[in-house]
Amino acid sequence: MSVISLAERQSFRPAPGSIGVVLRDFRLGGSERVAIGLANYWSSRGIEVTLVVGRLEGPLSALVDRSIRIVDLGLKPRLGDKRLAWSLAFGARRVFCNKPVDACYIPGNSHWPVVPLLKTLPPACAPRIVAQVSSPVCRANRSRLAQRVYDWRMRWLLKQADTITTLSDTLARETRDIVGCARVEVVPLPALWDEGRRSPVPDGCKTILAAGRLVRIKGFDLLIKAFRGVASADPDASLTICGDGPERSTLEALVSALDLSGRVTFTGYVPSIRPFLDQARLFVLSSHCESFGAVLLEALAAGRQVVSTRCSPAVESLMTSPLTGLIVPTRDEAALAEALSALLAETPPEGAELARLVAPFHVSHGGEVFLALMQRETGSRAWRQPVLRAAL
Repeated sequence: MSVISLAERQSFRPAPGSIGVVLRDFRLGGSERVAIGLANYWSSRGIEVTLVVGRLEGPLSALVDRSIRIVDLGLKPRLGDKRLAWSLAFGARRVFCNKPVDACYIPGNSHWPVVPLLKTLPPACAPRIVAQVSSPVCRANRSRLAQRVYDWRMRWLLKQADTITTLSDTLARETRDIVGCARVEVVPLPALWDEGRRSPVPDGCKTILAAGRLVRIKGFDLLIKAFRGVASADPDASLTICGDGPERSTLEALVSALDLSGRVTFTGYVPSIRPFLDQARLFVLSSHCESFGAVLLEALAAGRQVVSTRCSPAVESLMTSPLTGLIVPTRDEAALAEALSALLAETPPEGAELARLVAPFHVSHGGEVFLALMQRETGSRAWRQPVLRAAL
C-alpha cells in the first residue's frame, strides 16, 4: 500500500533525532494505541520522543515505554473533545517552543488543530509535521452543506502539514481532492505490536470473540441478536465480548432477555485481547462505522478469521483473500448470523498464512515508513541534535 519502497526507506533512514507526538488523553482508541506504538518504536530506535498529552486519564497510559518523556498539560476534565483538541494545540505549541523537536506526528482527525498552531512557531522551532487522516472524510449521511463546511475546516487545518498520510487509496484520493495538494501518502496502519507466538485454534472451539468500547455505534446489540440464531443452531457456540462502556448494563439485560445467559460472557476492560484470541475460533466486528477497524489486524495476526460489517472503506482493502473471512452489510442481523454460522462450520485455515497477509501493518514497518517521510520532507537539512531534557 505504501508508495515508499524498502530501498527508499533504507536510503532515507534518518540519524537519531527528536519526534513529538500529541494525544488528547489515554482513552481506549485506535488512534491513541497506534500513536503509543509508534512512539515506543521510535524510542527503541534511539530517537528522543516527547509525548504531549492533554490529560493523563485513560488506561492506555500503561502502554507507554518508560524511555518516553510525557508532558501532561493537566487540562480540565470538563472540557469536551473539541475544546480539548484546541487546548491541546495551544499547549503543544508552548511545549515545542520551549523544547523544539525535529518532527511531530499528529495521530488522527481529532488532533488536526495542532497543525496550524505548530506552524506559527518561529522557523528555528517549527517541526516538520506528518498529519494522519484516520477516519472517513466523506460520509453519505452528511448533507451537502455539512460536507462543504467539513471540507473547508479540513483544508484550513491540514494545508500547512508537510505530509498527510491516510490508510487507503480511496481515503488518499478524497483527501487530495479536499485539501488540494499532492503531498498525501498511503501508509498501512501500524497497529500490530509484538504479541508473542501464535496459538492454533483449540480443537472443537466454537468461541466467537468481539472487542471494543460498549457504545451503540459498535453494534454489540445487533451482534447479540445475531448470535441468538447462531446459538440455536449450534449448542457449542459461545460469544465473548471484551470491553466496557455505558451500554454494558443494557447489553447484559438483552442477553438475559434472549435467554443467552451462560452463552455470552462480558470480560470488562482487558489490556490486551490476545489471550482471548488464542482461545477463540474467530473474531467479529459488528460496528456501524469505524475509522479503520484496527482490531481486525490483531485478529488476523493471531491467526483468526474474522467476520466484519462493511463499517469502513479499509475493511474490503484489508480482507482481500477468501481466507480472511466474510464481510456483511452494516445493521444486517440475518447476514451477520449467517456469516458467523458459516465460518464456525468450516475448518480453520493455517494461522501463519493469515498473519502473513497483515505483516505490512506491524509497527516496525509503519514506524520506518513514517521516519522516511519525515526525513524525505527534511531533505538535506540536518536534524537538530537532541537537547537536554528540561522541565517546562
